[in-house]
Amino acid sequence: MQKRSSDHAQGIDISHWQGTINWEQVRAAGKVFAFIKASEGSTVKDKQFLTNVQKATAAGLLVGAYHFSRATSPAGVKIEVDHFLSVVSPVTNDMKLPLVLDIETKEAGSKANIVKTVRAWVEYFKQRTGKYPMIYTFPNFIDTSLDASFGDIKLWYAYYNNDGTPINRGGWKDWEFLQYSSSGKVKGISGDVDMNEYHGSEKELRDKYDPTMVTPPPTEIDGKSPLWKETGRQWLIDELGISEDWKATDVVDIGTLGTILSRAMNNKG
Repeated sequence: MQKRSSDHAQGIDISHWQGTINWEQVRAAGKVFAFIKASEGSTVKDKQFLTNVQKATAAGLLVGAYHFSRATSPAGVKIEVDHFLSVVSPVTNDMKLPLVLDIETKEAGSKANIVKTVRAWVEYFKQRTGKYPMIYTFPNFIDTSLDASFGDIKLWYAYYNNDGTPINRGGWKDWEFLQYSSSGKVKGISGDVDMNEYHGSEKELRDKYDPTMVTPPPTEIDGKSPLWKETGRQWLIDELGISEDWKATDVVDIGTLGTILSRAMNNKG
């Protein structure tokens, strides 16, 4: 498998355990994407899921959702998949990243039964959606509970040894996303959060999963205005005669907004 790289797009994964998140600050901290817990087993719905998806998307992050499986046999996967899809259905159009099967516990017992159960899960998911989910798992689970038959499915790999190159496991020779820490610190989130990266740059990530999106720039950090705000400020000065004393970092109060709108309407006429 490939190594991590400083050029790779950075992101996080979260659930309700992270509490209320300031997604604008997360985006300003350079995080490009987020995987958000939607559901678990056949009945559990993450209570923060819809809010997190809507606010993360509004802040400019690419979003995916994951389901924590508790299926004990192939016969039990249908209810889980149906539950997962019902939970994500209100925000399906907001999510550009893959939907994920999180498989990391051994409710299904033996390796043979786990393999059959996971295969049944992904196949039924494909029947419902037309595509496979991505699989989230970790090295020991692959070694003890999966086989090479899943190599055709994208891997979100929990791999915390950052010193070397991950070896190929099961049928996988690369990873799509890598979770490399469970104790990250990100502005806008209280406490620890899982840290992740994509296997390419932010541009490559967006080109692949949301090629039509106009990328919103991150909010300024430490009082420095991003280029888009400086460009807008200059346009207001040049076209509407706004005072050069007005800075892009200034709060737009109602008086300033009224002046801008009034001059814009006059220029239009």
